[in-house]
Amino acid sequence: MSAFAHRCGKLSLREFTATDAADIQALHADARVRALLPDAQPLHEPAWAEHFAACLGGFYRRHPGLGIWRCAARSGGLERFAGWFSLMPLQASPGTEALAIQPGDVELGSRLTPAHWGSGLSLSGGEVLLRHAFGSLDRRTVWGICHPDNHSAAACLRALGFTPRGRARYEGQPSDFHALDAPTWARVASLTPRQRLRLQRGGTASPTSPPP
Repeated sequence: MSAFAHRCGKLSLREFTATDAADIQALHADARVRALLPDAQPLHEPAWAEHFAACLGGFYRRHPGLGIWRCAARSGGLERFAGWFSLMPLQASPGTEALAIQPGDVELGSRLTPAHWGSGLSLSGGEVLLRHAFGSLDRRTVWGICHPDNHSAAACLRALGFTPRGRARYEGQPSDFHALDAPTWARVASLTPRQRLRLQRGGTASPTSPPP
């Protein structure tokens, strides 16, 4: 499988390279970005960011089609670093037995700079990777995991069609698990923006339901 990359009117995604360490460090240098993350690695420190960026090349080769991708927001013909989107293997761990995680399931994630919070970029990037996961990779289930206090992440997952599955510890901290299967994504992908807004507010919607 060739390297995954994407470019559209709103954003572009590409693999990180070792030369992107400064972007990774700058993203995590903001305490607001780090506040609810379970990271053991201090990626706001330059040496750790450099090591992380260098290791990603090997990950892309070992896991074709999966990874963490550098996101640039596009506006007026210009591109500005906005953070990352990820699609990573998800392994069952102690405490997640009741969630029915299956081999091959993957986790959707994103980390954006505060300047792009509330811009709709997380929803756009999530859609891109869900099409990739269910289309190109033929995955059955994609998971979204966030800290219980990360209400904006939970709202974005709802808008993408995810449903809550339960709470368990993830990388050392309590986390809410949300899941999306391929048939549900096929329905949600055809929703209008207003119907997606209903999902984001915690309601229900279908392709045939009237707008709110």
